[in-house]
Amino acid sequence: MIRAAARPCPVCLHASVSPLHIQRFLLPENHPLADGYEVVCCERCGFVYADSAVTQEDYDRFYASLSKYEDNKTATGGGESPSDAQRLKVTAECIAAALPDKSGRILDVGCANGGLLLRLKQLGYPNVCGYDLPARCVENTRALGIEAHVGSVTKHPANAGQFDLIILSHVMEHLHEPRRSIQSLEPLLRAGGQIYIEVPDASEYVSHIAAPFQDFNTEHINHFSLQAMANLMGQLGFSGHGIGQKIFDSSPGMPYPALYGFWRKTPNPGFAIQRDPTLVNRIRDYITRSRAMMDDMDGRLKKALAKSPEVIVWGTGQLAMKLLVETCLARAKIVMFIDGNPINVGKKLNGIEIQSPSHLAGKTQPIVITTTLHQQAIANRIRNELKLPNEIIFLAGA
Repeated sequence: MIRAAARPCPVCLHASVSPLHIQRFLLPENHPLADGYEVVCCERCGFVYADSAVTQEDYDRFYASLSKYEDNKTATGGGESPSDAQRLKVTAECIAAALPDKSGRILDVGCANGGLLLRLKQLGYPNVCGYDLPARCVENTRALGIEAHVGSVTKHPANAGQFDLIILSHVMEHLHEPRRSIQSLEPLLRAGGQIYIEVPDASEYVSHIAAPFQDFNTEHINHFSLQAMANLMGQLGFSGHGIGQKIFDSSPGMPYPALYGFWRKTPNPGFAIQRDPTLVNRIRDYITRSRAMMDDMDGRLKKALAKSPEVIVWGTGQLAMKLLVETCLARAKIVMFIDGNPINVGKKLNGIEIQSPSHLAGKTQPIVITTTLHQQAIANRIRNELKLPNEIIFLAGA
């Protein structure tokens, strides 16, 4: 059923869409984002995105105050883990190959904890700078000896100057208005300068599913393919080179697809949008497989709750927020939420305060681990570090 979009297509601004999937979340109290949206396909260009009325200002408030990237130990972007370090190393080498002049100024917008900029500096690029909204990320980047400022794609520090290369690595999927964001960055780009863009590859979601609907989350609201990125940047007067697809480990043994490329301003008055012929079908396959995974998790939870109606839930991230709406966990008696990320501790989810793992002492209820990426590491922590005998309920594998 074709309908009018609440949010026009972020790529071509067309306002007619075909609904694909309704995604719902149970959010922590006072969370600034929406508790659900409809994933839709643009009838004109075939782009797939979240039709959410939440504004970019709402997202900016979220990243400034609730960003998961602030903690170096639990977040990506700082290169603390071996898999993240390898990802940043490969990206830095790719960028270095496209910018032979090592005196060029480089700006990383959404720099997180500065890991990519540090690796570029180690490759001989001294003039690097980062912007991000969380003040803690800015402090962490400065601690590496790298210039950093509170800023975003649309909010730039005064007297920023111009840059030879602007990096948007895993940023565009988060933006409510990617067109406006690129236009806002243009004044910061020197004549002949380039924008490096890397985003999740939506055409390959279905080939790399670790958790159901993992890519339909509160933060990722744009789902790019190579054609979609070409359509967006071509309309704005950019031509691409060095474009490709890759796979990296988001954590050990968990491959994640991405696409990337360099874009230079070279106006082409004859540019015409080409509809993506395959993206929507790949996304439909992804939805079907995700639904089957969610149903399997629901079955596991039903068996566990039949034995013990009271449970402890370890993890309050994206999968947990879906499970608490989409499965029987919504009706379970949850005695405690546990989360290893300090930024989540103290918040309330479903009216229950989120606690750190140290508060598990003395609790005997089964523990439901609501992550597939880190379930074994959490189980090892429960047994070996916390020395707890509680039954552990896995949602996948074991």
